[in-house]
Order: sequence, then C-alpha cells, then structure tokens
Amino acid sequence: MSQPRFFRRIFALAFTPVIFAALSGCSQIASLTPVSGGPLQTVRVAVLDVLVQQQVPILVAPVCVLGDTQFTCEGSTMDGDSILAEATLSVPYSLVLTVGSEIIYSGDVQSVIDQAAKSQP
Repeated sequence: MSQPRFFRRIFALAFTPVIFAALSGCSQIASLTPVSGGPLQTVRVAVLDVLVQQQVPILVAPVCVLGDTQFTCEGSTMDGDSILAEATLSVPYSLVLTVGSEIIYSGDVQSVIDQAAKSQP
C-alpha cells in the first residue's frame, strides 16, 4: 500500500465522526426552526390552543395575517360560525378571540402559550 493512500484512509477514518456530529447538529437546529416562529406564528398558535381548549369544532383553521395595526386571524367552525381573532402589535400581545358572536377568550397571548406548555406531558 502506498503512503498517500494510507494517509487518506487514516484521515477519512479520523474525521468521519466529526463530520457526522456536525451534520446531526445542523439537523437538530433545523428541526427547531418551525417551532419557534415569529410573532405572527405565536399568535396563531395561541388562537389554535384556545380553540382546542374550548373544544371548538374547526372546519377551516384560522389563517393569520399581519395588518398595519394588528394581527387578524380568520377561520370557521363546523357549525358555520366565523372564527375571528385580533391581537395587538405591541408586546405583550393582547388577544380577543370570537366564535360567531361570542367572545371565548380575551387576554394575553403569552398566558395561553405558557398554559399550553404546562399541560404538555
């Protein structure tokens, strides 16, 4: 066996674990990205958490958009009622969630997120 070939094999064997460790770290970080999200995603998660907690039968999950003055999320229930959520742009985000003509939640977005995190097993 020639010397350059021997050193290539040693080099490959020595650095293979390092390469795999680096790649697995990247995939772990990439998998966290969808969970964290920004303010719009945080509001949407809070809206969905309240709807699930209140056992609202969802037909169309609320779609949230960022407007000039607030976040707005709209969807509908299986019963044909509209789902409307409006949240302030300033931190802490204040959320009002209405199903049909009934307000089912009015309060802080972070409180909803914190409560959902506590209820996870």
